[in-house]
Amino acid sequence: MIYMVCYDISDPKRLRKTAQVLENLGLRVQKSFFQCDIDEKKKEVLISRVLKVIKPKKDYFYVYPLCEDCSQKAIQDGTGSLIRLEAFDIL
Repeated sequence: MIYMVCYDISDPKRLRKTAQVLENLGLRVQKSFFQCDIDEKKKEVLISRVLKVIKPKKDYFYVYPLCEDCSQKAIQDGTGSLIRLEAFDIL
């Protein structure tokens, strides 16, 4: 499933660490906005890792599921687009 993950982190050190966690599990769409095409287990790993970094009383962290039907209805403008990862074989 595709998840859209965004955050607003008040401390630069926590901000960098959060970005590093997400860079390992998703694709950066904007500075604090990631698209993650992951299964339920990896989603739980992502959340667990981020919650170890952030301070919930100071920082914001959101994970939005995006079902296939919803992704087809997404409105896009400008040069960006929803990234679709397809399986492939290397020969």
